[in-house]
Amino acid sequence: MLGIATPATRLLHEILVEEHWFASIKPNKFGMNDIDLYSTFALPFFYNPQTPLLVKPGFSIHLWDGPVTTVGNPADLPPRVYDAYLDAAWNPQITGWLGAELDARVGIYSDFSKVVHDSFRLQGQGLAVLSFSPSFKVKAGVWYLDRIRVKLLPSGGIVWKPNNDVQFDILFPNPKFTKRFTTIGTTDWRVMLRGEYGGGNWTVKRAYGTPGQIDDVDYNDLRVAGGLEFDQTGGVHGSLEVGVAFDREILFRSRMPEKYVPTTTVFLGGAIAY
Repeated sequence: MLGIATPATRLLHEILVEEHWFASIKPNKFGMNDIDLYSTFALPFFYNPQTPLLVKPGFSIHLWDGPVTTVGNPADLPPRVYDAYLDAAWNPQITGWLGAELDARVGIYSDFSKVVHDSFRLQGQGLAVLSFSPSFKVKAGVWYLDRIRVKLLPSGGIVWKPNNDVQFDILFPNPKFTKRFTTIGTTDWRVMLRGEYGGGNWTVKRAYGTPGQIDDVDYNDLRVAGGLEFDQTGGVHGSLEVGVAFDREILFRSRMPEKYVPTTTVFLGGAIAY
């Protein structure tokens, strides 16, 4: 989710490039290389410059190495799919103790062989935020995913920052722990451990069944990763991580086949932003 921009920020709040590579491991191999590029613009919204509207246009490419597009393979998939989206987030602070985190995204998710109605998807998240102190918050709400497997998920938990160096985001479905271990010059370095409910949904042209038919494809997994984050005051920030993706599945709306279960795999990821 998008963060809260500080007052009087520049219009162009952030540019980020992120990549995650997943190994293709037999017997049920399914490797991926996910590349995401987006920019965030902070726009004044309503009466409070502390909480601008954060608008994020983005584009992603997902390179797939696994079931191939052949008539004889019932789990055929194209070699790549794309996301083209526009995300908007607003985090109003209603009172000193009550706030919210609101996020909506509309996009096209497809292999772009043919864009159909199901290629357009709306996703979003809404959380109420209760601040009991500057170091302790409770969040509760829902996350709308619009996938075949899961349409709606409960979301929330607690955020606890016992000191300036440590933060626990004990949040479902994406928990995270960070601890600053050193500062070099103006750059803070933190160790990080996180979990994630990963995946997505796309429309693709398949070779199986009716030639050239358009099908909806879900990819779902659970991820655990650890690594490093760095944050330069007023400058570049980013991360490096290594992790494991498990409980993986690929679902087809046509149920031809009903699903494909890729082997548990490892992944490497990195991001850099300014």
